[in-house]
Amino acid sequence: MSLLADIQMLTERTYHPTGVNFEEFLISRERFRYLSQFDQRSRELPDLARVFFRSVTGRLHVGIYYSTELIEALETHDPRTGLSEQNITAFRVFIEEINHAVHGALKFMEGQTNIHGENFVRDLELQAKIDGYFLLKYFVAYFNRSRQLEQMDRLWLRHHLFECDDTDYDSPELAGLYGEALALSEKYTRFVDGLPPHERLQEFRRFRCLPYEMKKQYIRLLPGAPCY
Repeated sequence: MSLLADIQMLTERTYHPTGVNFEEFLISRERFRYLSQFDQRSRELPDLARVFFRSVTGRLHVGIYYSTELIEALETHDPRTGLSEQNITAFRVFIEEINHAVHGALKFMEGQTNIHGENFVRDLELQAKIDGYFLLKYFVAYFNRSRQLEQMDRLWLRHHLFECDDTDYDSPELAGLYGEALALSEKYTRFVDGLPPHERLQEFRRFRCLPYEMKKQYIRLLPGAPCY
């Protein structure tokens, strides 16, 4: 099974199957450049990876792009043999794009068809940060002799996911979008980390079904430091 299929399977196992093989929706560099012309945000976003959504006659079209640079980084340091400083960033980006595709498809299947709406996009970013953290925890723990996550592992992951991610964009809209996703996901993942393990899956599924504004309000009401 490919790395993409592994991540899709783990994500859908947590939530719900899409019935889609996202490997069939990978696009070339040329197609990426073409589609980027129609996305005003593209000028400031890095070219490492991207997901494109388009709705035509009630059907969702998806394109997933991974740069040669990102693929080579993951082939050189395969996350399935361990996570390190050499592959953590590339793997995080890889996971987030698959996550966007899965959650975008699930939302569309549930009738949320305003794929370019502000809350649709913000919800995808929030879910990607949350799911990315817990998927990376899974991979790190797997390679520990105890099959358990150590405290230093958790600190290392939180550093790379919530402290190293750059939200310094010229566009106030982009800075707000990614800054909000980071702040909310950082607080929410701390909350879930504190739950008994047997309660976490139900919490993930219940949380995903909330409208975005309710997710924000829910996280703000959680104990801990205030956020966005």
